[in-house]
Amino acid sequence: MSLSIGFEMISGVKPEQAFSDYREFPVLPQLATHFLCFWVQIISEQPSIYRHRVLPDGCVDVVFVNNNAPEVVGPWTEPFLAEFAAGTTICGVRLRPGCASSVLGVPAVELLNRAVPLSTLWGRARSAELVSVAERPTLSERKAALSETLINRLGTIVPFDEAVVASIGWLSHHHHAPGISNRQLQRRFVEAVGYGPKMFQSILRFQRLLCLSHKGHAGGTFAELAADVGYADQAHMTREVRRFAGCSPTALLPSAACTLLMSDLFKTHDKSPDYP
Repeated sequence: MSLSIGFEMISGVKPEQAFSDYREFPVLPQLATHFLCFWVQIISEQPSIYRHRVLPDGCVDVVFVNNNAPEVVGPWTEPFLAEFAAGTTICGVRLRPGCASSVLGVPAVELLNRAVPLSTLWGRARSAELVSVAERPTLSERKAALSETLINRLGTIVPFDEAVVASIGWLSHHHHAPGISNRQLQRRFVEAVGYGPKMFQSILRFQRLLCLSHKGHAGGTFAELAADVGYADQAHMTREVRRFAGCSPTALLPSAACTLLMSDLFKTHDKSPDYP
């Protein structure tokens, strides 16, 4: 989650305040197994600080802020505010849920609610090539350099836990299910994702809420939206929104955006995949 970093625009931005332009881009096919998307965020040239509410999304991101060395922003279970000076340029690559530990070489749980320099995880020598990405003068050059660097490193990536990734897919298509009871799988899930299946299921449901709201929910009422997303009732939805966003659905939903739109976690199927 990056800083998660999926960013959403905070509502009520005044004209004299900085504002944000956030966009996502697909990764090259060679990277699609482990990476969800590239993204960029540009803060306007205004004489003020831009405050952004970062929301849990089940992902880990590698983030470049201006020309600074990259940071790894782990999976978060609570919202936080990130502040950026006007004119700041941020870019990053978002890993697929469950794939961070295989790419980064550390259990995702060690990154829970943390942002750490990539050099802390890999050392200066190993992270030097990614550090050089921040030196590229334009965003398009940074994206190209980051793609090339990651492709070159594919041979060093250890296999991800297929059972955990399959469980993620199962949870995404069974959002009314009680969860996963196998204790060994739960432990492996925590290592790969950063927290257990129950928390992931709640965060995925929260992101599904943002997804349906962003696309324009035809139901019309919060109660119908809550039911379609998989909440027990509207009160359950309100509690979860306050838990993960720190505000009410009325305050959040008009401006927040889902950061998993490039995943296949919300796609519908005639039949649910035969996940174990």
